[in-house]
Amino acid sequence: MANIRHLLSIKARPKMVFDALTTATGIRGWWTDNADLDEIVGGKGVFRFHYGNTVETTVHIVNLQEPILVAWEVLTSFRPEQNGTLITFELRPGRDGTVLNFSQTGFIEEDETYAMMSTGWAYYLVSLKQYLETGQGAPSPFIDFSIMNRGH
Repeated sequence: MANIRHLLSIKARPKMVFDALTTATGIRGWWTDNADLDEIVGGKGVFRFHYGNTVETTVHIVNLQEPILVAWEVLTSFRPEQNGTLITFELRPGRDGTVLNFSQTGFIEEDETYAMMSTGWAYYLVSLKQYLETGQGAPSPFIDFSIMNRGH
């Protein structure tokens, strides 16, 4: 199995980060401007991305522990290699705000899709940081990830 991991410091209280990860308004500020998200364990999230056409990722909310943990299982994705993976955001107080330990676990192999997902998460986590620190993130469709595949 292959796992994506990122670590990020954000100058915002853990509760603010938690809210950005667990509400549709929050998700729309940093990940995709077209999102629906239940706010309870057992609920689901539907995230729509625009890469020339509209594609969706659907997750099942498996764990919410305010303000320290958010976990989603990917049910369906426009990249089927993500199906069944677990996305986890672990939050802890840091010196200047919050330390975010991100992981997406359960990829079958470290293939090109895995590499592209890791790059995408790095971008979106920086967007999350900007959203929380400045009030302005860069959610999809304001970035064109389709350029990553040009020439392949």
